[in-house]
This record gives sequence, structure tokens and C-alpha cells, in this order.
Amino acid sequence: MTDRKKQGGDLFIVDNSDDTWKAVRYLHDWADIAHTFDVATGYFEIGALLALDGQWQKLDKLRILMGDEVSGRTKKALLEGIKAGAGMNGSGPRRPATPNGISTT
Repeated sequence: MTDRKKQGGDLFIVDNSDDTWKAVRYLHDWADIAHTFDVATGYFEIGALLALDGQWQKLDKLRILMGDEVSGRTKKALLEGIKAGAGMNGSGPRRPATPNGISTT
């Protein structure tokens, strides 16, 4: 097994400042060739994942680091996903991670 160091070309920063090249377009196009995405965002909206439905599922791993501000719709979806993924019904043990990659701790 070779230990590959990250190269400058392995990292690419996309923002929404360009009117024609938005992050959602980049992620959509690159999901066909990438294995993983690491996303850092100050404000996460669940609509971004909904817009990428069918694409993000192609990835081996998707990690999202987000700020503490989300919409009500996003908060509701995240909490429902965590509960469903952990097999929780409001009570019961918490597990560190689910098969779909949702962390519950």
C-alpha cells in the first residue's frame, strides 16, 4: 500500500461568487468522477443535497462541516435522518455511526 501525500491539485475551493459556476454545478459534475467530497460551509441548506439527489449517492464518502445556523427545514431533516439512521424512536441507546454514515454523537 502506498502512502500518497495530498497534492495542491487534490484540493479545490468552490464558492458561489461566480454567476455561472456555482458550487452545486461543480459538485454535480464532479460526483461522476470523484470518490469523496469534503464540504465546509458556514450555512448549510438541505436543498443543496436535494438538488444533488442521484449524484451524491455515487460517492464513497461525503463529509459536511457546517456552521451552527440552518433553516428550520434543514434542522428537521437532519434530526429525522439521525433518528432513522440510528434506529431511535426517541429513546434507546445512541450509536456512534450508522451504515449510511450519519454520525449520532
